[in-house]
Amino acid sequence: MVLRRKEQNGTGMAFGSGYTRGAISLTQRSIDALRPLETAYRVTDQRCIGLAVRVAPSGIKTWDLAYRISGAGKTRRLSLGRVCDVNLEKARERANELTSAARTGRDLIADEEEKRAAAAARLSIEALIDLYVKRRVTGRLRTAKEIESRLRRALLPIMRRFAGDIRRRDLRELFDHCADEGLQREAERRRQTVGAMFRWALSQDIIEIDPTAGLKAYDPGTPRDRVLGAEEIKVLWDWLNTDAVPHNAADILKLELLTGARCGEISGLCIEEVNRNEWTWTLPAARSKNKRPRVTPLVGAARQIVETRLGHITSGPLFVAGTGLRRT
Repeated sequence: MVLRRKEQNGTGMAFGSGYTRGAISLTQRSIDALRPLETAYRVTDQRCIGLAVRVAPSGIKTWDLAYRISGAGKTRRLSLGRVCDVNLEKARERANELTSAARTGRDLIADEEEKRAAAAARLSIEALIDLYVKRRVTGRLRTAKEIESRLRRALLPIMRRFAGDIRRRDLRELFDHCADEGLQREAERRRQTVGAMFRWALSQDIIEIDPTAGLKAYDPGTPRDRVLGAEEIKVLWDWLNTDAVPHNAADILKLELLTGARCGEISGLCIEEVNRNEWTWTLPAARSKNKRPRVTPLVGAARQIVETRLGHITSGPLFVAGTGLRRT
């Protein structure tokens, strides 16, 4: 709250941002005539309640506004800018706008700050992709680069739009266009990848609705259920025992058949991952697709392959290329 004190002996009383002198009907001429003193002082405007000119010892003159918000028990005090930047008419207009709202119990400054914060918090599609990849994909999924690339390809035409403004029809057009070009499977991959991102954004309160909800599925592809029969496995095993297959590659493929592990997991197998007391192989989380460690028993032919290699290598990878580089 601003206290207005009458000047005594021309010195006035100090308060808040300086001395407050008596109110006058401010004009540009009267404002220009105000001179700096050793301490700051204010001159209030008779025509606009709460508005004053503050004169600093440096000579800088600024608009100072103070008002009470009805029913809130709250007082606002703020600067409306320098006199040289905001003229008297504009200062009165802004002051009346703020004080009129305050008389009805509205804090217009708070309302405006909330709107600015909301606008600043709105993310573009491009910014959402960056955030999603950083927080949810990178370091968690091995396909991080593929996911980011697919998101950027799928959403390229709407990159600059706000994520919260995107609706289902916007995405349907993008996916339909891909499908119409004969890329049904790619359209489905894009639908799934984009859907995962928007569901994450919804869970993080970045958007209020998921625009992918209810989108039809495209061609999901035919699930691969082909398995090798016993005779086919025997033919493959016999072939792996010939000179047609390099020894390293043969052992990797044999272990793949024997353990059911992925080829890449086996080719990266290190001695430190093998427990020779229990004859188990622990795939570390860092090399696991689901980022979880996995323990696989090594029995029969699988143990024999690993044990043979352990007799020749003391540390590091079990499978190396001819150059000494690790096979991955």
